[in-house]
Amino acid sequence: MAGTSDTEAFLWTMDEARSKAVSQSGASNCGATALLNVLKSMNVPVPDIRSAEKAVRTNSRKYGVSTSEYLAARCVAGCTGENIVDGCVTVAGEAVESRFFAFYPPREVDPQRWLAGWFSRGCSAVATLNTQRMYDADYWHHQMIFGVSDRGAFMTNGVGVMGYAELMTGLESPSVLQIYKSDALDCKPFDPEKCDQLGTEWAELKVTEQLQDLKSGKSDAKYVYIPAAYRAGITIFAKKGTPAQTELQQAPELPLK
Repeated sequence: MAGTSDTEAFLWTMDEARSKAVSQSGASNCGATALLNVLKSMNVPVPDIRSAEKAVRTNSRKYGVSTSEYLAARCVAGCTGENIVDGCVTVAGEAVESRFFAFYPPREVDPQRWLAGWFSRGCSAVATLNTQRMYDADYWHHQMIFGVSDRGAFMTNGVGVMGYAELMTGLESPSVLQIYKSDALDCKPFDPEKCDQLGTEWAELKVTEQLQDLKSGKSDAKYVYIPAAYRAGITIFAKKGTPAQTELQQAPELPLK
C-alpha cells in the first residue's frame, strides 16, 4: 500500500496504476475490467478477460432488431454491481469476498473517509456510476478505485482523479438509462406498444408514450428514458481470512440521508 491515513489511502501509486491497470477491451465489458483490476491490486491470481466477462455475465447491446428488443437489451447491457460480486465468487471465491453498497437513495456518507477506511484495511473497490448524469455519456460505467486523497478518488479505466462532487453525482442516481432518441426511432420494426409490456418499471416510465410522442413530433426530447438493471453504488472487496473480511460481513448498510 502506497500510504494510509483517515482521509488518504492508496493501493497503487499513479505510476503503478498506469503500468498495472487493465483497460477496457470491448464495449460493455467495463465490469469485467474493473474486477480484473481489483484482483491485481489485491495480488490475487487474475483470470483472462473472457473468463471474467463470462463470470460477471456481460450482456451485449443488440443491433438490427425491433425497438422493444433493442431497448430491452440496452436495459441490461454490460453487468450490474451485483453481477460483479457473483463474478468474484466464480473467479476468486477462495481468496476474496465482496459486497455491494447502494448509494441511492442518497446516503449519509463521506466517500473519502469511507473508502480510505476500507483501503487502509487492504480492501479494494469498484464504483458503479451513472456517467450519463456526470458527463452525458451513452452508458453507465464500472471503475475500480485505487486510492483517495484530498484531490479526489483515483480511478482506473481510464486512469485519473475524479472529484468527490462528480463521484457523488454518479453514485446518487436512480436506476434509469437515457437512450438517444435516434437510436430507438431508427430501429425496425418500430414497436413502441411492446415496451410498456416489458415490466412495471417500463410502464411507470411510460416508455411506450415517450416513443409515440417522439415519433409523431409531439415531443422534442433528446432522449428516451428506460429502466436500468444497474444500481449506483460501490462494491468493496476483502481478502478472506483477514479482519477486513469480518468487518465487511458485519458492516451495516449506509444510512439514508
